[in-house]
Formats: sequence, C-alpha cells, structure tokens
Amino acid sequence: MNARPDSGERGSMSMEMVLVTPLFVIFLMLLAAGGRMVDAQSQVDGAARDAVRAASIARSAGGAEQLAQEAATANLNGHDWCASGPTVVTDTSRWGPGGRVAVTITCDVDLADLSFIGLPGSKSLSGRALAPIDTFTYRGGDAG
Repeated sequence: MNARPDSGERGSMSMEMVLVTPLFVIFLMLLAAGGRMVDAQSQVDGAARDAVRAASIARSAGGAEQLAQEAATANLNGHDWCASGPTVVTDTSRWGPGGRVAVTITCDVDLADLSFIGLPGSKSLSGRALAPIDTFTYRGGDAG
C-alpha cells in the first residue's frame, strides 16, 4: 500500500501558519499595550496617593502644593513611559482644620513603539486622590 498524502493537502499547514502568525503577533502586541496601560495607571494612582498624603501633612496651602509636586515627581522619577513628566494639580480650596486637599496627576503614556498596530502615539492617564487635613498639624497661614 502506498500511503502518499493527497496532493490537495500539500502545504496547507504552512499556509495556515502564514495566515495565523501575524494575527497572533498583533494579539500579543495588544496584550503588551494593555499591560503597559494597566501598570501605568497603577503607578499614576499610587503617585496621586503619595502626593496627597504629603500635601495633607503640610503646614500651609503653599507648602501642600510644593510637597505634592515633590512627592509625585519622586514617585514617577525614572519611568520613561511618562513622556513629558507628570502634571500635578493640587486643590487647596478647602484648606484648614477639618478640610481636605485633593491632588490630580496627569501623565502621557508613550505608546510610540506600538503604533504600528494602530495605537495612538500616546495616551493621557489621570489619577486623583483626596485626603483630610490633619487637624493637629495644621498651623494656618500661607507661608511655605
């Protein structure tokens, strides 16, 4: 008996691989982009929490803004995905004993290396955190 494969089946496995491999690679790149976005959002949220905690123990509204900026910058320092550095907005409009402070951090995540699969060059992420002003460390005034 001659067990020759049918000539119509010849090369079908190669053709399947040629068609499926690009789709699989694109899927892996989308997973990488999703992972980068989740990690970056987590880092931005963590920086916002650290910044608002630093601001909440400041002795003045001006000091709170400065401490929030320093904490956010230190927290995100060394992360090359934050293209232009973090933008920190500190809301001290309710500054005072029993008041609160809010910090919003915005960072543009660089996705340029994944743009060949149709993703934009960057995506803006924001993290916001609120904290009460510690009534025992509040000293009043606006001196930093």
